[in-house]
Amino acid sequence: MVLGLRSMHEVVDRCASRAHRPSGRVQAEASTAPLRRARGTVLWTVLLACAVAVLAFGASPAAAQSIGYFGKNRLTFSSVAPFLLPDAVGSGIVDYKGGREPVSQWRASFRFSGLEPGASYTVVIRGRFGARGSLEANAFTPLCSFQADLQGQGGCFWYFRGLARLTLVQLRAGDGNGTQVLEANRSDGAGSIVTEPNRFSPGGEIPAYRSSFSGKTSR
Repeated sequence: MVLGLRSMHEVVDRCASRAHRPSGRVQAEASTAPLRRARGTVLWTVLLACAVAVLAFGASPAAAQSIGYFGKNRLTFSSVAPFLLPDAVGSGIVDYKGGREPVSQWRASFRFSGLEPGASYTVVIRGRFGARGSLEANAFTPLCSFQADLQGQGGCFWYFRGLARLTLVQLRAGDGNGTQVLEANRSDGAGSIVTEPNRFSPGGEIPAYRSSFSGKTSR
């Protein structure tokens, strides 16, 4: 009889212990569930941030390298020999408006000061037309002209089609064959030409703009 009671007690103890074990596991899993969810949220946040960084910055250099001068070109003019007007300065923008060569669309605007009052001037671009190495590629083409006011200031703007290259722009006294007064040069030389992407540039404005600008390069 005593043995029977002991056996019954053992069975009851075993059943009780088995019944409590799942409950402990459930409680442990329930207590760690919020932590697992938090870790999962953090992981997805990090992965999403990495993906955004790759899309934003990974494609930028390629976009910036591919635009060439097809963007907003900012020109700074400086005096050049024979230094007719050493105090003259100027600036300009040659802005790409879409299309492909030879019918690409552009808007150019220029402003100058320190000029001879009442004198006439012409803005010329070298190599607007022609294939590389051709005579046209080295020729200067008039773009727009103006007459300086009494303060020696003036400027002009023009909408045009076709621009095979943009490496050198000059302001000349009189017509397009006149003496050079100011110059904006993309390579080594007076002034500068710096290109930044706009919304018509290959790759668009936002991704390309985050890369370095296309500054002075070899002709």
